[in-house]
Amino acid sequence: MSLHPKIKAAMARATPLNKRAMAIDVTGKLIPTFQEDLNNRIINGYLATWGTVNDYGEKVIKGAFSKSIQERGPNSNSKYKILFLWMHDMKDPLAQFDELVEDDYGLRFRTKPLDDVPNADRCIKQIRSGTLNQFSYGFDYVWDKVEWDSSDDSLVLKEVDLWEGSPVSIGADTETFALRSSRSVEDAWVEFNEEMEDFIRTIPRKSQLELRHLITRHKSLAQLEPSEQRKKTLEQEEPAGAEIDYIKLLTDQKIF
Repeated sequence: MSLHPKIKAAMARATPLNKRAMAIDVTGKLIPTFQEDLNNRIINGYLATWGTVNDYGEKVIKGAFSKSIQERGPNSNSKYKILFLWMHDMKDPLAQFDELVEDDYGLRFRTKPLDDVPNADRCIKQIRSGTLNQFSYGFDYVWDKVEWDSSDDSLVLKEVDLWEGSPVSIGADTETFALRSSRSVEDAWVEFNEEMEDFIRTIPRKSQLELRHLITRHKSLAQLEPSEQRKKTLEQEEPAGAEIDYIKLLTDQKIF
């Protein structure tokens, strides 16, 4: 069977290990359970969401990771288990996964306590402060499980080989989040991300990724305060939100 030209193009640009980053919500009141996990060096979050078209023109379908999880997941007997790495660096693993679950929203994860290594300490501190606000997964395509959806001009990934998950600095999809927020705040951010994504798709495609990066950087910088005040905020108060002037961002980038 002849492959769709878009699939052939994806095959031509694919690398030995592809990476897809996801923006995560770092605002809102921390759920006590997850705050306790973070204190115990455990990180919760999502590595992927279902049906969301990322900046690479791909969308992952529920079930895409199931074979990898069965073969190399936390409950497998594999000697080459899926690992939690620092910035996709295979030479710098932080921990094993305790859970990798495909729920109705996406690929949810929970790590085992991070190892006593320098970048694990850094990871915890920067996720807590909001400086690191995204996760990413490393994978290989399974080409006979890739389809083309003309309705939204996307590659549909029905199965991939998942090898690792990592905290990263820049993401390609704004639909996933760290499990830090209360349910009501979480719902508000999911709704916000959906509305923002609809808006971003109305601007020229070449400007979309740049705008997402600007918005993500703005969210991160909004969390930064003098260290003394930030310590007080994290220990005693819920993080303060910050209003983002998206029209100004667009005007500054000369999109309008």
